[in-house]
Amino acid sequence: MTDLDTQISQAHAAAEATEQQARHLEARILKTGAQLPRRQYGSPVNPDDLKQNLTARSLICKRDPALASFLGLQDGSYRREAEEREARVLRGKALEMETARLREINAASSRYREQQQLKGINPVTNRRWGL
Repeated sequence: MTDLDTQISQAHAAAEATEQQARHLEARILKTGAQLPRRQYGSPVNPDDLKQNLTARSLICKRDPALASFLGLQDGSYRREAEEREARVLRGKALEMETARLREINAASSRYREQQQLKGINPVTNRRWGL
């Protein structure tokens, strides 16, 4: 009888440990905004159920790439998004530099036209006014 009680206690302790780990995983999945897959008490979270749910999969991959790697869901979207963010920042800097360059050209053109006006030269014909 003691042997059976020991086996029951060990099975219960194993189920509780599995449940504890599953609840920790579920809490982390909930932080990503994904819905939890259905599971029975004492059983682990099944990553295959998450693989079938595209919304849950994409949310986990996007918001918690470490968890996605642990569950085997990683599709590389986190890395692509990081590269796209970097490219967007670089494009923004390039646009700022181009805008500054064009601003300098416009300022120089404006100064030239103003100097021509002060000298009495028509900016359209490049001749003196009244001649």
